[in-house]
Amino acid sequence: MRRRGTTARPGRRPSRTFVSLTGPAGNIGDALIRRATLEWATGTSDELVAYVGDAPDAWLAQLGLPSDAIVLRSKRSVPRWLWMILTAPARPVLVFEAGEVPLDRGNGLRELVFLAETVLVRVRRGVVVRPPRGIRAPSNPSARLHAWAARLSQVALWRDAASAAIAGGGRLAPDIGFNAGVRPGRAWDERDELVVSLRGARPHPGDAWVEAVRSLASSEGLHIRTVVQVREDEDRARELADALGGDVDPWGQTDAVTQEARLRDRYDAARLVISDRMHVLVLGALSGAVPVEAVPRPTRKIAEAFDTIGLHDITVDTSTAGADTLQGFLARTLDRKAEVDERVRAAERALGGVEDELRATIRAARA
Repeated sequence: MRRRGTTARPGRRPSRTFVSLTGPAGNIGDALIRRATLEWATGTSDELVAYVGDAPDAWLAQLGLPSDAIVLRSKRSVPRWLWMILTAPARPVLVFEAGEVPLDRGNGLRELVFLAETVLVRVRRGVVVRPPRGIRAPSNPSARLHAWAARLSQVALWRDAASAAIAGGGRLAPDIGFNAGVRPGRAWDERDELVVSLRGARPHPGDAWVEAVRSLASSEGLHIRTVVQVREDEDRARELADALGGDVDPWGQTDAVTQEARLRDRYDAARLVISDRMHVLVLGALSGAVPVEAVPRPTRKIAEAFDTIGLHDITVDTSTAGADTLQGFLARTLDRKAEVDERVRAAERALGGVEDELRATIRAARA
């Protein structure tokens, strides 16, 4: 991660950046996008204030939070967070966390607080940054409050067109997970694995799915391996490894930092990564594997986020596809290696450009 530091000038109060970094320690994807959010916030002010919710110390280490950051924990610290924004030196920076934003009923009060934070920062001539986000389950008043707050923000980005439409317009940008770094991985003809990672909370993909994946692996000479990127999926990974005749890489007692490194090494050796987890597919693509969402009745989240980077038709609904049809789809996707590499590199460049722009916006506000 790039670190861009600042130094307080004598005779003035230190500038201050606020960043929200909540998330479960057992989810590598959440850590991935929070770490990228932290990278955008780091170095934009003399002081960094991070709200991490109920996260444990391991979460802070996983994100690489600077040791001199002011860390606020639990909902009991929200009043202090708001007070620090209210009393911050002029032109503070507020960076919301990236990822999925639930706007279903019951989130109105939370969105009202976020709107208040946004107004406080803008009144103090500061800068509000909303990294690429996706809206889930929109309902009013939550959606209306969220849209108002987004319009008041100098940088408001959406990872899919549907979310931008719900918010009443805005700028599309790649999911911030694509900022995790493109890796060369193994040469294509040396890649010998087909990696699978599915959500444990969804139904088993079924016999036709198992037959198709096993047949594809056999015809391509690939070894099947199931991996765990979210702790709650470990039982499903074991179940699928047994059904597919492959191996499982459990998470077990491994610390999260080591687990992430192990996963990225696995993706480096894969030709194909099958998952219904967005950031399994993002990390797989960054390692040069071809990403595919092949599950029964997939949501639109993954397809829409990958559409934003120009990588279309990576999703197939296996509830309506027989084993032969699914195997044919998977086989054809393997021919998209060059396209995947091109789109992923372009996404990384686009996010680098966004970061440069937001830093320039902050510098201009403080000039």
